[in-house]
Amino acid sequence: MDRIESLGSVISAPEHQKSLTLAANDMAPGRARSFTREALTAWGVEDLLDQAVLIVSELTTNAERHGRTPEARPGRPSRTGGEPVDEITLTLALQAGVVGIEVEDSSPEPPVPQIASLYATSGRGLHLVSAAADAWATCPKEDGRGKRVIALVRRPESPITS
Repeated sequence: MDRIESLGSVISAPEHQKSLTLAANDMAPGRARSFTREALTAWGVEDLLDQAVLIVSELTTNAERHGRTPEARPGRPSRTGGEPVDEITLTLALQAGVVGIEVEDSSPEPPVPQIASLYATSGRGLHLVSAAADAWATCPKEDGRGKRVIALVRRPESPITS
């Protein structure tokens, strides 16, 4: 099975699922973290909370900083100044002890891990995602306008295929 299809199966056929659409601004990561804590607590998977919140924080921050629309498109909602409002959609899902995290943004460019200098204050996010997630991948959105980044976190006894 294709890796992204395998990852996406948790999102597409979950026992539980919640989504949140956020404006792509500096408030998005904090709101996404709160949303994640609430959802995972309600679903009874608090043991995966730290990993999931870290992944959500890093992917949402990445989407906010780098996932903007390459060009303004007519018909998109705008702020008072006429600037298009980019959005980030976070979807959380739970299936058989596996938490699926999906972050969608407006940029078609895939995320690229950076090599941060010793004193850099950014550039480590995707390395943290790689360390915290059991698997992660990226693919274009179905409409071709942006991308989806999917990550999975599982309980040790939960089966996962990749």
